[in-house]
Amino acid sequence: MSSITAYGVDGCKAGWFCIAIYPSGEIKWFIFTTLSELVTKVEDSDYIFVDIPIGLSNEVDERICDKEARRKLGFPRSSSVFRAPVRAAMDARNYEEAKTISQKITGRALSKQTWAIVPKIREVDGMMRGSVKARRIVREVHPEICFWALAGEKPMTHNKKKQKGSGERIAVLEEIRPSVGGEFRQICNSLPRKKVAPDDILDAMVAAITASADPETLWSLPKQPMRDSCGLPMEMVYAPKEIFAK
Repeated sequence: MSSITAYGVDGCKAGWFCIAIYPSGEIKWFIFTTLSELVTKVEDSDYIFVDIPIGLSNEVDERICDKEARRKLGFPRSSSVFRAPVRAAMDARNYEEAKTISQKITGRALSKQTWAIVPKIREVDGMMRGSVKARRIVREVHPEICFWALAGEKPMTHNKKKQKGSGERIAVLEEIRPSVGGEFRQICNSLPRKKVAPDDILDAMVAAITASADPETLWSLPKQPMRDSCGLPMEMVYAPKEIFAK
């Protein structure tokens, strides 16, 4: 049995929603205002997998992990992979300025969906650049890639915000952790939706299950990630379904 605690984190209206899977198999959930609060709390041997871009490019071409993720997922799930902003856009004071910076560097305007999460990207970027501990234990995941991997490299069919979509994803996770359905309902009933949406819970759960895998068995997009100008990896980590059958 693994001796680490695995944390899966997703951004939510209240800040950051986190699910922890302990070595005993027990789970707990928390809401943090900042991700740094969680990093400070955990042990150096633990892992935190978070759904947020970490390494940021400053090139014309977008991050390879984003392009590979869209290719793996195909239509329509590929639309869930936003183009990560270039690092220079992090200093923008407003959307129009960020859009102009992105257009100048990449030839493409920054999407409003991406701009909406820029505050969280800034937060995590600052933490990663300033904390040796964070760089050691925090890695980027994309929930749809995690589900794709745990489903045997098959993308999800339905939108995660719909009932069919949540049921589809719970079924995938129950093959790894049979108690997921009950845990999902318990968490949903314990938290107001104005703070944490049901799909935030699913995303954190798949990230936590992925983080609970033996680190030696994890894969990433791309297989050999490049690093950005600050030395941060541009990657998306995932766990192949077969490693949980061992």
